[in-house]
Order: sequence, then C-alpha cells, then structure tokens
Amino acid sequence: MSTYSRLEIGLFIFLVVVVLMPFVLILGIVNVSPYHQVSGEPVNEAALATGITIVSVKDASWNLPGAIGGKTYVLTDSSGDTVTVATQSFDSADSRDAAVRIYNAQSVGKGKPVGSLVVLGQHLVYVTPAHSSILERLAPELKKRISL
Repeated sequence: MSTYSRLEIGLFIFLVVVVLMPFVLILGIVNVSPYHQVSGEPVNEAALATGITIVSVKDASWNLPGAIGGKTYVLTDSSGDTVTVATQSFDSADSRDAAVRIYNAQSVGKGKPVGSLVVLGQHLVYVTPAHSSILERLAPELKKRISL
C-alpha cells in the first residue's frame, strides 16, 4: 500500500476545486426570481414614479402557454428617448420560466429581437432597445416593486 505525498494530496484538492468552481460560481451568479403575485401595473407605476411619460398603452397577449395577458407601453423621457415595454403575466412559475427558456434559446437576429427580458413576480417585462436612459431610470423602480 503506497502513501501519498503532501504534494500529491494538494494537487488532488486543487484539481477538485478547479473542477467544482464553475458550478459554484454559476449557482452564485444566478438570481432566481420567485414566482409571486405583483399587484397593479408595475411598469405604469414605475414610469409615473420616475417622471417618464407614457405615450401609449395597449392590451397585449403573447402566444405562449400560460400567458394570461399583459400590456405594451411606449415610454418617452424629456430628452426624447423612446422605448417599448411589453409585459405579460403568467398563470404559474413553470409557464413563466418556460417562456424565459424559449427566449434564451433563440439567438439574436434569428427570431430573437435585441432587448432586455426582466422577471418581475408573475410578469415578464421586455424592454427594447436594451440600453437606454429610460431603462436605467425605470429599473430601480421596478426592483422596488418586486419586494412590495
């Protein structure tokens, strides 16, 4: 029976840590938003709280299993930036999460438009364009609505 040197044991521990580290990082980075009911119209309330002007609001329904309706907002600010924000409520966490998986499975330019998808309780909120000053102002208010 052979004995292992400290160097061999140290190398083994190092290799185990290197192999497991990506999994630990992924679990630490993933920010799972639990399914819960968010009352009211969070985008409307967040826009009003930040002084962003709501240009138009239309009822919308995404053709996805479990989608129970939402709204499409066109928002503008005092500098003239305009964004479109589409929201959709889902009847369960499974149907909401399936919609997120479908969105993430598409590659940009092949059916997937360029925008930001945000989970807000039972809602999915899709903002296009993804990088705008309106989204930077709206995001903190939407985050407040998650905990309400």
